[in-house]
Amino acid sequence: MPEEEQPDVDEVIKRLMFIQSVETARCMEEEVVLSATDADVGSILGWGFCPSKGGAVSQIHTVGVENFVGECDRLAQQYGARFTPPNMLRKMAANGEQFYAA
Repeated sequence: MPEEEQPDVDEVIKRLMFIQSVETARCMEEEVVLSATDADVGSILGWGFCPSKGGAVSQIHTVGVENFVGECDRLAQQYGARFTPPNMLRKMAANGEQFYAA
């Protein structure tokens, strides 16, 4: 594949990291996981999520729920519905809510 057709490395990293946070948020919405802390610890120790990001939920918190939702909408439009954020995140974004206290 020619270089001009190769995806940008930062975009690939974002896709790989964000999809994990989207799936974690779905688990929280479906009450498979009941707390953000449990989701963060589980994502790091359970499947090896990047510890420097603090966990799958902490990544959303650090980016900002509203920004995360917006970026997920862009990713969904470009790469498919799997990036569509769950309604829980949309409601949090609309209400200015966070997972952790500031």
